[in-house]
Amino acid sequence: MEVKEIMRILEEMKVAVFATVDKDGLPHARHIHLGVANEQGVFFMTGPNTQFHEQMMDTGQVAVTAMAQEDYLIQVIRIEGRVRPVGPDLLHALLKDNPYVSYVYPTAQEQQDVQVFQLYEGKGFYHSLTQGHKYVFSIGDKQSPTSRTIV
Repeated sequence: MEVKEIMRILEEMKVAVFATVDKDGLPHARHIHLGVANEQGVFFMTGPNTQFHEQMMDTGQVAVTAMAQEDYLIQVIRIEGRVRPVGPDLLHALLKDNPYVSYVYPTAQEQQDVQVFQLYEGKGFYHSLTQGHKYVFSIGDKQSPTSRTIV
């Protein structure tokens, strides 16, 4: 399975659990809407006054996991890697047709303040629990996305 296909599946999952650590090394996890997932990484948003934002700015690291079940098919995707803030223009460019933005950030001022992040480099794992397919993959700026089957 190609990274492009794995990222399409992740994007269709819509919501994932994102985990970070705080300054004391304590873990924190929360559900975050997946804005866009593609071969350039995972793009998502948060407010600038959240602990999530602070923790990502402090460490530059995040772990993401999501699961989807459709009939018999159960798929799990996990990625651990580096994140960075990206310009606010990307909120409108990447998420312009996404109704979730206006649900969470209903006012123009709130949308102006939102910070878009990119998980731009990392290692991932795809597992079809019901079919037994397993793939590890990587995403990153300096390398082309790759995946390989594992047994």
